[in-house]
Amino acid sequence: MSITPRQLKDGTTVYDVRCYMGFKSDGTRDRRCITVKTKRAAQLEESKMIAERDAMRGRSGKMTLSQYIDHHYWPVARGRLAATSLDTYIIEIDKRIKPNLGNVDIRDINRKMIQRMVDKIPTRSVARKTIGTLKTILNEAKGDGLIISNPATAKFSMPPDGRKRDNGLVLTTFDQIDDFAAIVSQRASQSVQRVVMLGVYQGLRPEERYALNWDDIDLESQTITIKEAYVMASKEHGGTQLKATKTELSTRTIPMHPRLSAWLVDIPRTDGAFIKGVHGRRLSPSTSRKQWTRFLADNPDVPPITLENMRHSFATAYLAAGGRIEVLSKILGHSNIQTTINRYYRPSVDTLRDDIFIG
Repeated sequence: MSITPRQLKDGTTVYDVRCYMGFKSDGTRDRRCITVKTKRAAQLEESKMIAERDAMRGRSGKMTLSQYIDHHYWPVARGRLAATSLDTYIIEIDKRIKPNLGNVDIRDINRKMIQRMVDKIPTRSVARKTIGTLKTILNEAKGDGLIISNPATAKFSMPPDGRKRDNGLVLTTFDQIDDFAAIVSQRASQSVQRVVMLGVYQGLRPEERYALNWDDIDLESQTITIKEAYVMASKEHGGTQLKATKTELSTRTIPMHPRLSAWLVDIPRTDGAFIKGVHGRRLSPSTSRKQWTRFLADNPDVPPITLENMRHSFATAYLAAGGRIEVLSKILGHSNIQTTINRYYRPSVDTLRDDIFIG
């Protein structure tokens, strides 16, 4: 192993990092040489080579998890992760992974260390994000030859579920939805009305509603095409971002509900986003939540359905009206019909009472 400075013809100094790794599969010697611009970069490359060589020999490497993330994982990940995913990774790495495991040699990380980190996390959903992020990072390290196995793939004792934003309130029939929508149409602003109507009559996810453009709404064919999602991102990445839909099957064209179609007839068609804020730009998710919270506070007689549960309400009312679960799964854009059954079908007590006497 050596680091050798070398001067180029233009006077620039570079550093050659050389290391004997052992033998290749064909029996020839495996010698590596990498040229970098700074001594610091050379030292990091040397550490990586030593760790890779020692991993193959069953010894611990000489690179901490923080060093690997900063100098080897991030340069690649930043270029391929979506802004929202990048934000999540930054939070998990900076708040949980580095404080707990950052100074540990990457070859020494084991299940017990990860479990101790998980034990400090208050909720199951956050723990899953943390473990998922760590698993991805260590998979890259495994691919680089720094570790032989990924300890983050083990099973862990998880913390309890946290408090969900979902308050459990769902409208169970289209009669209830009609009454709800009528009040919103009479009292709410234009943007609130559009967010509600797309939720309770089409079952769109909130991020799909915000991303919808007028060009996606075809009154002639009575269809709506969902192609993108509009989600929150960090200020560093612009605050919001248009991205691909949640899954491949979430990109879909679905029939328009007759009540939504009748409501749309009286709305003047414009260009661009279907739901806009006061300044004429696409309504952001955070602004939409604030508007809905304010509307509910000003109208205490309105059922406090969350923006997410408008979709749940559509699904439950659709099935209560005799709709087929497999068709609903396509309308909602699920990749697995079991998701539709487990998460979106919430029959009322009256429905259960009626069904129990069938036959």
